[in-house]
Amino acid sequence: MSPKKKTSSKKISARANARKDATREITRGKSAADGAKKPAPRKSPAVKPDEMETDVLEFIQAIDDYKRVQARPFPSWSEILDIVKELGYERQA
Repeated sequence: MSPKKKTSSKKISARANARKDATREITRGKSAADGAKKPAPRKSPAVKPDEMETDVLEFIQAIDDYKRVQARPFPSWSEILDIVKELGYERQA
């Protein structure tokens, strides 16, 4: 066996601190090498009610009415299907 080299605890802690600093930079969205920023997430443009089709507005209003009357913030899919059927939509063969 070859003899082990002794490393001072100061050298080890200095390396550990450098590694922590590099990790912090990466988690902040920057790479230690180039300092690049993480791109901002894209937001979908808001659609105004006057830009929506009448069918879409009718559907939104029906869902909102159902949620208010039934005091349910999140209707189930079967409830949404019932709302759609009440609006007059039918499956075509």
